[in-house]
Amino acid sequence: MSGGSERSVLGWKLQGHTYKKMAANIALECALECQRDEICQSLNFVLSTGICEFNNRTKEARPKDFVPAQGALYFKRVLGRTPLGSVPELPGVSCKEIKASEGETESSRKWLSTIQPGMSVLAYCDMQTEG
Repeated sequence: MSGGSERSVLGWKLQGHTYKKMAANIALECALECQRDEICQSLNFVLSTGICEFNNRTKEARPKDFVPAQGALYFKRVLGRTPLGSVPELPGVSCKEIKASEGETESSRKWLSTIQPGMSVLAYCDMQTEG
């Protein structure tokens, strides 16, 4: 698979983080659309229905939500992916989640979600303590 994604993981999907869907004939169409979307972190392609599920998280950020799914292909966007917590439109829920998603080890200011849906705040993340 080209288009800036890692090799596919057959029989697995990330559940609970889909923010939009589209129909496609092949997974490459999904990958190209993901590349054009700043929020897209990964995608699931359901082979039997030809549906792309665009995710705002990766399996690294949410490993417990990465589940077996017969007939599904999972792809993580690699090239040009907006790092979690780097823009207000893609806030992390915690510094720990950002560290897991990005492998981030340098402490800095990151966008974090608030209890009010759609709102985010710029906060300092100490990546040594994840606080």
